[in-house]
Order: sequence, then C-alpha cells, then structure tokens
Amino acid sequence: MSKMYCIIIILTTLSCYSKEPVFSFAVFSDNHGEGIEKIEFKRMADWIGSNKCSFVIGNGDHVQAKTKNNFIEFLKNNKWWYNNFYPTIADNENGHFGKNQADWGSGGKLFDLTDIRSRKNVDFAENGVEYHAVISEKGFNIHFISLHYPDQPDIDSIAFKEISKRYMVETLKSLDKQENDIIIVSAHSRLGYWLDKLNAEQKKIVNEKADLVFSSTTHVFHIFSENGDAGPIAVNTGSITRPRLWSSPGFLMVDVYSGPAKIEVSYIDCSKKEFKRPQLYFKASKIINGLITKF
Repeated sequence: MSKMYCIIIILTTLSCYSKEPVFSFAVFSDNHGEGIEKIEFKRMADWIGSNKCSFVIGNGDHVQAKTKNNFIEFLKNNKWWYNNFYPTIADNENGHFGKNQADWGSGGKLFDLTDIRSRKNVDFAENGVEYHAVISEKGFNIHFISLHYPDQPDIDSIAFKEISKRYMVETLKSLDKQENDIIIVSAHSRLGYWLDKLNAEQKKIVNEKADLVFSSTTHVFHIFSENGDAGPIAVNTGSITRPRLWSSPGFLMVDVYSGPAKIEVSYIDCSKKEFKRPQLYFKASKIINGLITKF
C-alpha cells in the first residue's frame, strides 16, 4: 500500500468523525429543585442554548419537598424549556406533589409546569404519568418512552409496576423501526439500573428496538455493557448539581449524525468553565440498527 493511499484513508476517516451533527439534544437528572442559581445548572442551560439543542429530556428528581425549588421558577420563566422539556417522573416529584416519595404517580403534577399535555406529538398512558413522545427533527423521528419507576418504596414489584413494563413492551412492538427512528426508553430506577428488572421477553424487545436506555438516582454517570456491542447504549445520567463518588456535575449531550445514521452520547462536565465534549471514557456511539462503539 502506497504512502499516498494511506494518507487518503486517514484523512477520509478523520473527516467522517469531524463532521457536525445534524442536530443535538440534552439529557439531565437529579437537580433536586436547584436551578440557575447553581453555576453547574446555569452552565448546562447556557450550553444547551449555545449548541442549539432541539429539546431536553429530564430523567427525574427535578424537584424536592421542603426546598425552595428554584427549578420550578426557571420552568415558569423560560418559554423554550416550557415548550421543549420532556420530564420523567421520579420519587422526588412524588414527594413534592404527593403524600411522600412512595406516592406512586402523584409527581405527574410536574407536567403542569410545561405544555406537554397539549403537545400533539405526545400520547399519555392511561395512568397519566407515563407517555410516548415522537419528536421529528431534520428527517429523524425520536421516540421517547418515559416510564415511572421511583426509588420508593424499596420493593421493585410495587415501584416498577407490571403495567409500566407492559406499556413499554406494547409501545415498542407498535413501532416499525427504520434507520431514521431513534428509540429511547427512560426510567429513574431504584438502584440506578432497571434492565435487570425485566423478564426475558421484555428485555428482548428492548434490546431489539431501543437505541438508548436511561436510568438515574445514583448521581453517578456510568455506561453499562448489557450485551457487549449489541443492543442499546445504557447510561446512568449522573447528576447536574449533586454528583457522587467519582462523577462530576454534568449532563448528557446526544449528537445525531447521518450517513450512516449514528448517535453519540457524551457526558458534559459542568464543573469546567468551558464547554467541551469528552475524548475518552465519558462517551459512546452507536450506529442506528447497528453496533455500539465505546471511546
């Protein structure tokens, strides 16, 4: 092989990885009522804006009982977030809006702080706290299936109900997945991971259809390897304002590429003053309907 041919291959490879995403969206969790008064949250909000993210997914614990809950005021005063925030309900939503954190589904009142119930692209389950949103963006359809799995009570069969799993399975089976369909399934969880709470049939349909699976509650960012390089990228979303152990305060930036269709998930460190996508350990990518590549 000639040196010139090698150079052409290298440059072609580099150009593939350096191209701009078609669009991006953000995912965060566990701010426990904190808003832009916290520098980490403010950086996240600013960077979501400067990167022109199409929407934001919240994976729960966005409010908390007996606190100021500045996040509520943030949602009330920010029209873009009011129109483009897709929250998942967790135990602290139940604790703030209901009797306690184990008051299953009572946290659905968080939805009233957005226009999500009137959005034509959102279909709610009969329980009113779980939903399937289809967000169409630049030739792609992002399917977001939001499940309610609070971390209280500490009995999984009660916290992660069979009706939730059945709703997930029925929704996934109804989707005729194409290359331009990106499927996300999200639940806050009790111990930071929820795929192990599914039976074999339920897990099979998730592995066949989903591209991204989100969990939270531990406040520790982590990429799970459920099926090696097959199936969805499974991520614990960490915490934007209250990280634990080795994690930094941060959020997920999901970049969507075309030719071929691909997603790249990065954990953005909000303890830093400048926005930067990570190079190692804190990112993963997946070809839609293809394999996962970890960096």
